[in-house]
Amino acid sequence: MNTRRTVLVTVSALAAVVAAGGGANAFVEHEAQQRATDAVRSRLGDSASGVHAELTDPLAGLKTLTGRVGTVHISADEVRREGTSFAVDAALHGVSTDGSAHSGSATVTVGYDELAERLPEPVRDMKPGTDGSHLTLSGPVGGLGIPVTVLNTVSASPDGGLTITPKSVRVMGQQLQIDTLTSLPGMDGFADQLGPRTVSLEDQLPDGVRLTGAEAAEKGLALSFDFSPDMLRSSGDAKA
Repeated sequence: MNTRRTVLVTVSALAAVVAAGGGANAFVEHEAQQRATDAVRSRLGDSASGVHAELTDPLAGLKTLTGRVGTVHISADEVRREGTSFAVDAALHGVSTDGSAHSGSATVTVGYDELAERLPEPVRDMKPGTDGSHLTLSGPVGGLGIPVTVLNTVSASPDGGLTITPKSVRVMGQQLQIDTLTSLPGMDGFADQLGPRTVSLEDQLPDGVRLTGAEAAEKGLALSFDFSPDMLRSSGDAKA
């Protein structure tokens, strides 16, 4: 998965929302929201679907007269970039009509079917999914082709990386520790294939963007990001 490009697209979408308030000629909330939606859709491209922007503060439309918009929530059900499809859900707080905001955050969700096409070689034949709390990998492993489901935790590491850690496996209806499974004949290399693995993102993210969390959600792997005030103050000039 091209994480850097995914995040850059999200940042551009947020910047488009901020810039959408710059005209300050929309005195009605509906019109202001439509302008923001149009700006985000333009940034995300024609392939984006379910694009929506919402001004969530009371009397947000009238607040544009004072140079403020308040909180803007944006979402897109599907955005496609460089062969990867993902959903975006983001919020900007303290948005002003001069193209700035006080704070912001976003969640990018990559579906499990998309992840399946981008798994590393050792687990490429396994199917990703979730049991409600873990990132699961299911499929035959080892020389005997035993079907297993590996339960992994996902988290944001303190240094800005994404860490995937195998916790246990389900085999024939039983849940076992990984070292119990790897003690079986033909399974001794299985643990090495699984990890744990950490993908460093710190050097790949734009300045002012920080990975804050990761979750195996119902619809896919969800990565959460925060945006610094310095980045949001200048985001009105960002390019897609």
